[in-house]
Amino acid sequence: MKKKITAVLLSLAAACSAVQASAKADVNVKYVRDDVGYDYGSEYIWLAAEKDTDRLIPLSVAPFDGNTYAYLKGSGEIKLTKIKPAEFTDANKYSGDGLPEDVYYIDMYVDEMSARGVLAGYGDGTFKPGKTLTRAEMAAVFSRLFSIEPSDKPSCYQDVKEGDWSCGYIMALTDRGVFKQAEKFNPDEEVTREQLMAMTYRMLNDMENVGDIGEYDFSKYRDIDKVSEFAREAYNNMLLNNYTPLMKIDCHDDMDTSDDEYFLEPQRSVTRYECAEFLYDFIRSFFRANAPAIKRADAPDIEIPILDGSTSTYDMTSNIFGSYYMNYQNHSDFPTAHSKTSNSYKRLIDGEVEMIFVPDPSEEIKNYAEDKGVKLKYIPIANEALIFFTGNLNKADNITTEQLRSIYVDNGIKNWSELGGEDAEFVPFCRNNDSGSHAQMEKFVLNGKSINEDIQKEHTSWMMSSILTEVDDFNRENPGKYAIGYSLYYYYFNNQMVLGPLDIKLMSVDGVNPSEETIADGTYPCTTNYYAVIRDEPNEKIEKFAELMQGEYGQQIMKMSGMGAISD
Repeated sequence: MKKKITAVLLSLAAACSAVQASAKADVNVKYVRDDVGYDYGSEYIWLAAEKDTDRLIPLSVAPFDGNTYAYLKGSGEIKLTKIKPAEFTDANKYSGDGLPEDVYYIDMYVDEMSARGVLAGYGDGTFKPGKTLTRAEMAAVFSRLFSIEPSDKPSCYQDVKEGDWSCGYIMALTDRGVFKQAEKFNPDEEVTREQLMAMTYRMLNDMENVGDIGEYDFSKYRDIDKVSEFAREAYNNMLLNNYTPLMKIDCHDDMDTSDDEYFLEPQRSVTRYECAEFLYDFIRSFFRANAPAIKRADAPDIEIPILDGSTSTYDMTSNIFGSYYMNYQNHSDFPTAHSKTSNSYKRLIDGEVEMIFVPDPSEEIKNYAEDKGVKLKYIPIANEALIFFTGNLNKADNITTEQLRSIYVDNGIKNWSELGGEDAEFVPFCRNNDSGSHAQMEKFVLNGKSINEDIQKEHTSWMMSSILTEVDDFNRENPGKYAIGYSLYYYYFNNQMVLGPLDIKLMSVDGVNPSEETIADGTYPCTTNYYAVIRDEPNEKIEKFAELMQGEYGQQIMKMSGMGAISD
C-alpha cells in the first residue's frame, strides 16, 4: 500500500524582493513578503497574524513561495509570526492507536493543526490520533480554522441544548450553511469522510470561493458510486479545483503507478489524525488557488498582451506568465487553456485577444481575415515542422511529397508495397479542417485541394493528441494493416510522457529525416514556424512585447517550452 506524499512548499521564487499583485484571486487573501531567515529545522510553525492586534490567523501559510498568505476580511494587514505547537506523547511515532500501517508525517500534520489552535490535545498530554471525531467536535474545528466566532442564537436542534459546549459552534456554522437545519443534529455521531467534504465545500460556498464548476472525471475512483447524493457535488467540485480528499491508494507495484487503485471510502469515520492531514492539504490547496499573482522583481517591464494560441503552444503562455509572476495561474489575464489554432485566429481578428502563438493559418482563416478587413502580422518565434508517422514495425521509412499528395487528395495509395514496404493495407488518418495541423497540410501537401472525403469520413482525429494514439491503437489492433498520420514535430516530442509509450516512428520526407538540425537549417521539406501573430496596426504595447519575444527573453521561453528556438 502506498501513501501519497504531500508537497509542503511551492518552488521558491528567485529575486522577488520587489513585488506587486494583480488580482484574480479572492480579495480577502492578503500576503506579505518577509525576508526572515526561516529555520526549517526548528520546533516552530510559521503562520500569519493580524498586524495591529497580533491575533493569530489559523487560515494562513508560511513560507509559501517565499511569501506569507492569510485569509483576512477587511482592510487589515498581516505579519509573519511563529508559534510553538503543543508536544504530545503519542503524535511523533505511531503507537498502535488504531491508525493504518502506512501513516507518515503524523507529527507534521498534528504540529500544524496544534499551532493553529484548530486541534487540541488531552489533559494527559496525548493527541489520540486514532480517535474518531464527532460532528460537534468537527463544528469546533471548522470554527477555529475559519475564525468564526460562536453564535449566541438559540439552538434550532432538538438534541443540542443552549448550555452545551458545542452549541455556539454548531449554530454559527448552521447560519453559514455548513450544516443543514433538521430536527436533530446528532452531535455525538462520528463524522464521515463525505460529511467532511460536504462541510468544506459549503464553507467555500459561504466564502464565495468555490472555484471552477464542471464535470470531474471520477474514473480512477473505484467506489465513487458509494458517495451519498448530498456529497456528490462537493466531491465533484472540490476535486475539480484540486482539493485532495481523504482516500486509500492500493499500490500493486511500487515501481508502476498505472494500476494503482483509489478508494474514497466515503462512509468511513474521520480520525483526528486524518482530520489534521486533510486540513493541512486543504490549506495549501486553498492558497494555491487564491494567492494573488505577484510580479517578480526581475520580470520584464513590458506588459503582457491578452494571449491565446494553438494547443501546442500553451506552454509558451504558461512559461511567459510564470516568468513574470508568482502564482501566475491566478492572474486575471492568464488563460486556463488555449482556444486552438482556428479559434484563436478568429479571436485575434475579432479583437478579443491581442497576440496569438500559432502555426500558419488555414485558407479559411485567411478568407475570414479578408472578409473582416483585418491584416495580420506574422512574427517568427520558433521552429516547427509537419511530420508523418506510422507503426514501428512498418518497413517503409520514407515518403515523398508527391506520394503524400496522392494519398491525401486522391486516396490513391492502397498498399504499403507501393512505398517500398511490405504487402500491408495502407490506412491514412487526417485531422479536422480547422486544426493547425491541417493548415500545414494545406501549406505543404494539398496544393489548393481538399483532403479526400473518404479519408475524412473514415479516419478524422478531432484532437491533436488523439491522432497519435489512434494511429498507434489502429496498428496494434489490425495486423496486416498500417496507418499513417501527421502532427507537429515539437508537439509530438513534448507530449511523449503525457501520452505514454507509443509504438510509432517518424518517416522521412523526400529522403530527409525530421530532426532539430534539419528543421533549424530548413533541409527538412516541411519546415515551418510558430508565429506571434498580431493585427497589423499601430499598438506600442503589443509591438514592444513582440520585440521581446524575438529577442533573448523570447527564445529562452521557447526553449523552456520545448520548442525549436530560432536563435541562440
